[in-house]
Amino acid sequence: GHGTLRRGVLNDEVRSPNLKELKFIEKKLKESMKQGSFGLSTGLIYTHARLASPEELKGLAKIVKKYKGIYTSHIKDEANEVLDSLEEAIQIGRDTGVKLHSSHLKVMGAKNWPKMDDALALIDNAYKNGIDISFDVYPYTNTGSVLYTLLPAWVAEGGKKMMLYRLKDLAVRAKVISEMKRSGFEYNKIEIASSSLDKTLTRRKIADIAQAQNKTVEDTIIDILLASEGRVITSIEVLNESNVKKAILHPLSMIATNGSGYNINHAKTGEVVHQRSFGAFTKVLEKYVLEEEIIRFEDAIRKMTAYPAEKYSIRNRGRLKKGYFADVLVFNRSEISSPATRENPYQYSRGIEYSIINGKIIIEEGKYKKIKNGRIIKH
Repeated sequence: GHGTLRRGVLNDEVRSPNLKELKFIEKKLKESMKQGSFGLSTGLIYTHARLASPEELKGLAKIVKKYKGIYTSHIKDEANEVLDSLEEAIQIGRDTGVKLHSSHLKVMGAKNWPKMDDALALIDNAYKNGIDISFDVYPYTNTGSVLYTLLPAWVAEGGKKMMLYRLKDLAVRAKVISEMKRSGFEYNKIEIASSSLDKTLTRRKIADIAQAQNKTVEDTIIDILLASEGRVITSIEVLNESNVKKAILHPLSMIATNGSGYNINHAKTGEVVHQRSFGAFTKVLEKYVLEEEIIRFEDAIRKMTAYPAEKYSIRNRGRLKKGYFADVLVFNRSEISSPATRENPYQYSRGIEYSIINGKIIIEEGKYKKIKNGRIIKH
């Protein structure tokens, strides 16, 4: 990851690397590629990567290209500036020739929803002009975000400590609130999924907290960030179902979770995780294949298996084929379902009969056998 490389050199300093530091980052990327890394991923929406210049990213992308890897980018903005952010990623692909993938393409906020067509047009045009581009999507209209990423981008420049310092300044705070109000973003829809310092905030809507305290939503968000030292995860219903369908149906899309792995015992922590961690793939099969019938079964499966394996050059996986690793999922088509919801995410998918990983049965007749048979995959 780009953030890992950067922080390995800069630690928690949020700044641009000098020439010597950048050369060291490039050296470490080369070593990683030689050791079997598939490519480079970036999280440009997050504080430690926001200052990365196009020149820095292009230099790293050229190294990835040399080793026939892939450049995967979480673009800088997914709301008002989504098109410029996507074009920035495409330009890196255009200038370097590297294989390009955009992580969980989406457009946040009702006023921005019409931009999805323009975003897909940018991708189509890039592909027609020879850029090897793809993207992934998850099948939900609520998204999980780190709260500070929903503020104006400049607020977090320089890192979390600088952000908190700025927000304590009354004049800066007033400016932030003014920009938040002008942005048109639906801050009133935010629900707190987890807060590292105050568990009582979990599952509460920021609008309700604001009302109880007789404050504006914008003021309340800043108060929560300061009280939690910036460590707040949110859930927000801010995507459009029609756009989700467009993304799923697009020929260059893959299905992904964008979620961490949990078991249902994690519910004891009180943290409200996104339901995508438990049901993204089965949700696609249940809703879009079986219920709405907007995509064929085999096309949906390809977007989850063969297509990602091909794009990321994961050899001998992704297909049921002689000589390939035996990674097999057996499910009951009539019973496949994804019960995980935003309110109750800790529910495993149903209808999964068998799971075989590298030739060993891991799930048998719907029961996990407590066997681990995963392997490190290298390029």
